Formats: sequence, structure tokens, C-alpha cells
Amino acid sequence: MISNGPLLVLASQFVAVMIHGLAKFLETTASVDPQQILQVRMFITLSINSLFLTIRYPKELPLGKKSVRGLLILRSLGGICGSAGFYYSLQYLPLADATTLNLLAPLGASLVTTKRLTLIQIGSIAICFLGVVLITKPSFITDLLYYNNGYDPQKTWNPQSRQGLACAMIGVLGGVCAYSSIFKIGTRSHPLVTTNCFATGILIVSSVCFAAAPGVNFNFNLGLLQWSIMGCIGLSGTFMEYLLTAGLSDEGHGYAVHMIYCQVVLALVADWLIWHTIPDVTSGMGAVLIIQAVYVIQRYRHREDDIVDIEMAPYTRILDH
Repeated sequence: MISNGPLLVLASQFVAVMIHGLAKFLETTASVDPQQILQVRMFITLSINSLFLTIRYPKELPLGKKSVRGLLILRSLGGICGSAGFYYSLQYLPLADATTLNLLAPLGASLVTTKRLTLIQIGSIAICFLGVVLITKPSFITDLLYYNNGYDPQKTWNPQSRQGLACAMIGVLGGVCAYSSIFKIGTRSHPLVTTNCFATGILIVSSVCFAAAPGVNFNFNLGLLQWSIMGCIGLSGTFMEYLLTAGLSDEGHGYAVHMIYCQVVLALVADWLIWHTIPDVTSGMGAVLIIQAVYVIQRYRHREDDIVDIEMAPYTRILDH
């Protein structure tokens, strides 16, 4: 049976796919910069969270308890690097490549936060990532497959591609820090406080981008539909961040983070239902592999009599300080 933590993370991925779909609609039908969508979303998140905390948990404002303030700052910085790295990598890499590299973050976080790794868990993580590769079909994998047919993969990895890879790796490291920090904070801080620190950091960075970055403009000339969609993204984003933070904080063994891989499967379904993009056979195989691997991780999460049993506690102590 799946515990509450993984269920909350899985629910957050349903909401995340809806948010990404709405954001894609805005970016393709109106001149809305991703920074504008992110800023409006985080402003709504910060406003709602602060109002609720002021009424129910005033002592948690503005930056949470002193005992976890360092982890809250690390979560905020990690989240900023994760978001910025992913979005900037999209300027240089295909979506499939950026998505595949971005999903190294939950893999890294699981290695950092899991106190004990078994052979079943290691194999399931590998199968999860294989499923992601089958769905997204990143060019750096397909290029190698066609190398024997006279195609030179070095032509694809130009300086821009390498720059995109560097941005993606920064995003991965940021994601690992963010997920691991949420796990280590646990129940010592309210999930809304953790989300508020992240939202504040994003608002500061996006404001600097609007003020200093060339070509990044806030578009006020939007119709009622576009503003309504952005409001919906903000409300949904608040709910999604709460579910994700509460799920990762509630689960005590670091298994909930693997539910993030389900986002790829849900995005595949959304493409089929909304944009009528029919997935091919390899994408279907990848979806099945991810679902099966996540099920195995949850089904055998308490098993400790594996042949390979790696004690990870010495490597996770750094986050306790």
C-alpha cells in the first residue's frame, strides 16, 4: 500500500502537468515570457501562503524557525538554480533532452536522502530512467544509435549544446539540493513556510531579470482569458507546491521523490488527450516501465534482506548540520 507521502507527491505531479499545459498554451498563443508566468504564479503563491500563515501560524513568519533556517535558504537557492537551469537549457537543447537531464534531480536526491539502498531500489531507479529515455528520446542518445549509419554525433554537440548541457547540470544540482533540503526539514517547518522561501527567491530573481536582462518584458496587454489562465496557474501552483513539499516532508525514507518520474507519463497522457499527439510504441513501453518501477519501489520499500545493501547514512550526515 502506498503511504501518504508518495501519494501527495503523485497528486502534485497531476497538478504540475496541468500547470505546464496551461503555460504551454499561454506561450504558444500569446506573447507571454516564461519569467512573467513564473512571477505571477509565485506572487499568488506567496500572497495566499502568507495570509494563511498570518492567521494560523504567525510565529512561522517570515522565514520559519531558526533551527531550520539554513535548510530553508538552501531549499530556496536550490529551487532557484533548478528552475533557472531548466528554463535556460530549453534555449539551447531540445525539450526531450532538457526533460531527461532535469529528471536526474530526483535520482540524485534519492541517493542523497535514502539511508539504505537495496538491489531492488537501484534496479528500479535505473528502469525509471530508462523509461524516461524511451519516452523523451533525447538526441544525445539517438545520435549514438545512428552513429554506425554514417551520422556524426559531434555535429549535434556544438558550443550552444554544451552551454545548454552546462545549464541543465546546474539545474540538476539545484534540484538535488531543493528535494534533499525538503526531506531533511521534514515536519520541523510548515510546508507553506518552505514554499514561501522558494517563492520569495523566485520573485527576487525574476524581478532582476525584468529590470536588467535584455529582451525580457512584462506584457500587460493581455486579454481576460490570458489573465484568467495566469491566475489559474498561480492558484494551481500554490496547491502543487504544498502537495510536493508536504509529501517529501512526510515520507521518512526518501522513496516519495521517485513519484516525480510519473510526471513524464502524465505529460504523455495530456499530449494525447489535449493536443491529440498519439504516443509511439517506445513511448508506451517507457510509460509502462516507469509505472512498474515506481510500483516496485513502493511495494518493497521496507525490505532490508537484499543481497546488496548499501548503508547511505554516512553520506547524508552533511545535510543534518
